[in-house]
Amino acid sequence: MSQEQKHQVIDSLCIQLEKCYVFPEVASNIALYLKTQLTANAYKAFSKETTFANKLSLDLFEISGDRHLKVSYSDQILPKNSLNPFELSSEHYLEQGNFALRGNYGIDKLEVLNGNIGLIAFSMLCGPEHAGDTYSAMMNYIGHTDALIIDLRNCRGAMGKDAIPFLSSYFFNEPVHLNDFKWRWNNSLEQKWTYAHVPGKRYLDKPIYIINSARTFSGAEELAYDLQVLNKATIIGEKTAGGANPGGSIRITDHFECFIPFGQAINPITKTNWEGVGVLPDTPVKANLALYEAHKMAIRQLIPTTEDEEWKFRMEDFLSDLETHPPVFQRLKFELKGFENAKTVFLTGSFNYWASQNTPMIKKGNIWQVEVECLPGTVQYQFIVDGIRILDPNNKETIKAGPYVNSIKAVN
Repeated sequence: MSQEQKHQVIDSLCIQLEKCYVFPEVASNIALYLKTQLTANAYKAFSKETTFANKLSLDLFEISGDRHLKVSYSDQILPKNSLNPFELSSEHYLEQGNFALRGNYGIDKLEVLNGNIGLIAFSMLCGPEHAGDTYSAMMNYIGHTDALIIDLRNCRGAMGKDAIPFLSSYFFNEPVHLNDFKWRWNNSLEQKWTYAHVPGKRYLDKPIYIINSARTFSGAEELAYDLQVLNKATIIGEKTAGGANPGGSIRITDHFECFIPFGQAINPITKTNWEGVGVLPDTPVKANLALYEAHKMAIRQLIPTTEDEEWKFRMEDFLSDLETHPPVFQRLKFELKGFENAKTVFLTGSFNYWASQNTPMIKKGNIWQVEVECLPGTVQYQFIVDGIRILDPNNKETIKAGPYVNSIKAVN
């Protein structure tokens, strides 16, 4: 990239931030910082479009602390911005629907655990315009269970403004006020309620557990936060990432765009949200133990309410089996040589649900080190050096995971 191209991206980015970003004062501070960095040639070393976009994203977070703010690059020419950022072209709507379909509408796992405990694991949450029929079938499938675990440890958010109200509606018998959104782009306040009608069976008057990781983000956090505040679900796991301000992708230039939050979530009960602080668990445990703990907790809660003595004995057997066979982890050591001048180095991978700041590495001499707990099998991982993700330079073993390439290690 030429200096002129970088100027164009930053100038356009600053205009859009000052026009759209939810907090105008922060947008002005960001714009001043980016222009100062550009004048000081701080972006001279970032000649590739993708690395330049990554550096801008790091700088945006450095000033704002907003994990939603992110610049990305596209090889294809990006569509022009709409006056309504939530208004999709027919082409974009079709593309979004295909993306949701190919990802099974975010449903990674749907099963019934021992003790008649339902389990749904999500990688994303989808609105009724795309996932209505599928989510209805999903809720019908687990409708007979006595308790439900919702696994959001790998869930990075929601696709569609109505994804959270739609899914939440299955847990309430009548409309409930979930959240308010104050939008800067049109200076309006929008209320979000559960639906009076949903297709399929509602899931009422049964225990619900939500398990989170430090990587649980955005709309996934909203689902956990809303149900926790309304005393509808027990939260188990780790404090979440802390991204509450919703927004959308805004075109910066032909090939650069930025996800810009232009709304502020305001819970009607707490009068605040989870921005920057995350959703705090009712029962804090490491993410890799959260499902195990939730399963035990569900059975313990159900045993005293079970009138069928034979089934109660079976439930007690299920609980005893869980307690005597906890997950067995192996300690695995990771090392990164060099990078003596790095300020921070983190390890991220499948073992911690790709949380970016949960596993700091300690510098000993010229080697960064850390030990983590891993289940037997293949572990995927990367290092994050001063905010930049890299593969392990001393390990040639890699695997392609969708658009990503990760280093791998075997755990016996």
